[in-house]
Amino acid sequence: MKGRAIQLDGLRGIAMIAIAWDHWCPANWPRVFPFEVFLFFFLVLTGYLITGSLLRERDRNEARGEPWRAQALKTYQIRRGLRILAPYYAALALAWIVRAPDVGPGLAWYVFHLSNIHMAFLGYWPAGTNHFWSLAMQQQFYLIWPFVIWFLPRKWLIPAILVFTAVGPLARMFHDDLTRWFAWPQVLTWASLDYFGIGALLALAVHRGMSLESPGLRAFALSSCAAYLAIFGAHALGWPTFGLRAFQQTLLGVALCGFIAAGSVGFFGSAGKILEHPLLQRIGQVSYGIYLFHNLAPLLTGKICWFLWNGSFETGVGALIRVAIYAAVTWGLALASWRWIEQPLQDVRAKFSPR
Repeated sequence: MKGRAIQLDGLRGIAMIAIAWDHWCPANWPRVFPFEVFLFFFLVLTGYLITGSLLRERDRNEARGEPWRAQALKTYQIRRGLRILAPYYAALALAWIVRAPDVGPGLAWYVFHLSNIHMAFLGYWPAGTNHFWSLAMQQQFYLIWPFVIWFLPRKWLIPAILVFTAVGPLARMFHDDLTRWFAWPQVLTWASLDYFGIGALLALAVHRGMSLESPGLRAFALSSCAAYLAIFGAHALGWPTFGLRAFQQTLLGVALCGFIAAGSVGFFGSAGKILEHPLLQRIGQVSYGIYLFHNLAPLLTGKICWFLWNGSFETGVGALIRVAIYAAVTWGLALASWRWIEQPLQDVRAKFSPR
């Protein structure tokens, strides 16, 4: 139905609110829900959207019957730079201005989008820039994925994506062995390749004619969600998981595909109205900027509202006031990024749109 795809922005908005709350929530408050699933939603969505875009671009260019890959790669990197890298480096500059602790000694890792590898060696989350690890993974994915989708023969795409996806659970199987070299192997890119790969498989299936309303897709997603919850719950309760923990996140990725499909087709009733609410739509629209700046907001707030750390804002209403200030600062930074960086560059980016 017309306009139904806007609900994906609503899902982005909900995911971004949950991620920000998880990072801003006072340390002494309970964290019962695994809010990290909302971050993984963005990774699966990235695999789905980027793969779909690359497949359509391949169709258009191959229909022309002329050499196209070199120019397409150049255009792709320019568009990626204008859309993603310019706001990223603006956020990195802010991190340097507010003296985020890790930016000075680890600047090269952030500049070249290797911060997840850096944090794998560190073994702790650096203040203000800990969220950059997932941005680094996405940048690495953006860099290599056109070569997979555009250069491999079409008959090899499914096997290649399946192998790519299988690396994720395989890496998690050897997590303990990898701790000899890395303090945190779980933040290395290969441990999350199944999220990107599962999103890519959904895009390829849709590209080849599968309906997003397919009952089989819904049943598969629901079954995967149930299996994920069973493994997650068993582990949380200390019950045996029979070696299935390595596949827990893969099952989550499949379940998230169900939400992406439903959001693309459109939820009905109250769920649809909530996802299409203008405020949630706006949050989803600027969610990239919110993600870039939300962990920097506490550092910037500390420079302006130092009194928030005098001990009176650690619990209760005081803690909520501090979170509200973080939200206001983040919102202002995200809107500024959208108004003066992202939106102006969209016009430039449009000049490089595939014909």
